[in-house]
Amino acid sequence: MNLADFIIDNMESILQDWQEYANSLPPGKRMNKTELRDHAKVMLQSIVKDLMAPQSVMQEVNKSKGQVEYLGKYSKVLDETAGQHAIGRFDSGFSIQNLVSEFRALRASVLRLWEKSPQDAQLSDLNEISRFNEAIDQALAESVDVYANQKERNIRLFETILLSSPDHNYILDLEGKFLYANKALADQCGNEAQQMLGKKIIEFGLVEVAEMEQAIDKVIQEKAAVRGEVRYRSQVGKTNFYEYILTPILDPEGTVEAIAGTERDVTERKSWEDAVWHRANYDHLTELPNRSLFRDRLEQQIKNAERTGKLVALFFIDLDKFKEANDSLGHEAGDNLLQQAATRISSCVRQNDTVARIGGDEFTVILTEFDQISHVKRIANKMIKELAKPFQVYGNKVSISGSIGISLIPQDAVNPEDLISNADQAMYAAKNEGRNQFRFFSLVAEKE
Repeated sequence: MNLADFIIDNMESILQDWQEYANSLPPGKRMNKTELRDHAKVMLQSIVKDLMAPQSVMQEVNKSKGQVEYLGKYSKVLDETAGQHAIGRFDSGFSIQNLVSEFRALRASVLRLWEKSPQDAQLSDLNEISRFNEAIDQALAESVDVYANQKERNIRLFETILLSSPDHNYILDLEGKFLYANKALADQCGNEAQQMLGKKIIEFGLVEVAEMEQAIDKVIQEKAAVRGEVRYRSQVGKTNFYEYILTPILDPEGTVEAIAGTERDVTERKSWEDAVWHRANYDHLTELPNRSLFRDRLEQQIKNAERTGKLVALFFIDLDKFKEANDSLGHEAGDNLLQQAATRISSCVRQNDTVARIGGDEFTVILTEFDQISHVKRIANKMIKELAKPFQVYGNKVSISGSIGISLIPQDAVNPEDLISNADQAMYAAKNEGRNQFRFFSLVAEKE
């Protein structure tokens, strides 16, 4: 029995031996039993065809020198099969070492069984063994060549994608130092990509330095992707917003060996979101917080007061005689008058206080973090004086005033509804008592 016939007759035993080798592969590289057998079987069938094909002395010499281009059609089929095998292994994540080991195992499986076969099966001469080894070597050489070309091609494609990508793409070591940085990131940082290697990502214009360091530590500790948002400040002072995802790169043992990062510029989206939020929370005429934002801030200040013990005062302001001015001068002049009144009210308080327009000619003010009621009285008197000064509206001198009602936290109420209601009630008391003055709710309540 020649070697080719032996392989055909003992295909199942060879494949079983092959299966035992496959079980020794790392878990991530294993294929299912059918895939393994199909790959091995196809390779063996191609080798058998090559062994059974007539071969001249010249072809033997050429094959021994690796000059397969001068061989017959079955050798070319063997090359094609070996190439397809290499691409399949590459796509499955096999290393080139695994690929070479497969051919060694295939050679060993055949020869080991051949040696163990009965004596009458060992009639093949050394030339047939040599042809088998040459076929294995030819397939191995072709597989390695195709594998290397496929890997090189993928690297070129990968580099092209990263080079042309507008997103930041990079790889960091476990200390947050660059192992790779693409052109988009280098351009943002005003550097050459090569110059960034070995330097920490936090050295290149990141605003949220601590957040990025924490994100890197979290990826390493949890071996899971982390998402977030950071800002980069360029060398010319421009700040851009980026959403990022950091992904762990694991070695075969499952240990994090590096971190892959991708960042996408969301500056325009953030700008649009901010604009939408601003329109939803600010009065378009005065640019003051509207009723919705005022309510949110009032709730926040109530919680702060409970925690710190500091006093909070709520002013409810109504402009006296505004309707008359608006009716006589027109709505455009009325709008201008509201804008000027808003400016004067705002000038009387600190930056951390809140002035809001809640509708029409009504405004609210939240005074925070004070210890003495005298501070509230001083601010209220200042507002009364400012609003009583004449306004210039499109060449017209306009005189109005303000009536202010004041409720205090926690003396008068500890929830938004009651605070607003009490301040509104105090404001009407000020109006009814002659306008152009302020009243505390507590005093109004005592009179009642």
